[in-house]
Amino acid sequence: MSDPSLSGADPSDDSEPSTDAGFDSYQSLAHPDIRILVANDVVPPFRFKAGGWELLESSTDVGSAMKARIVGRGYFLFQVNEDQTGGIELDNFPIPPWEGLLPG
Repeated sequence: MSDPSLSGADPSDDSEPSTDAGFDSYQSLAHPDIRILVANDVVPPFRFKAGGWELLESSTDVGSAMKARIVGRGYFLFQVNEDQTGGIELDNFPIPPWEGLLPG
């Protein structure tokens, strides 16, 4: 009964994503090795940097650490390893290497 989402908390308070609704997994169209997890029906951030997002999986289960990041930040951003065995969490969307080479 200590979980506020189960104790009749005010349903109009939408300041944090609901952890009951599940999470959606998206892949960057410009950088296929970059993925983001957000609460169901939430538009992922970094749309322009990502070249758009493609939905990979709806209502996916996530671990407690990922869930905490999504609740705290609104998303969990990560880069998938080349061998697809895992990934590295990212704090922000990485700047593509060619952006530093363009004249200002």
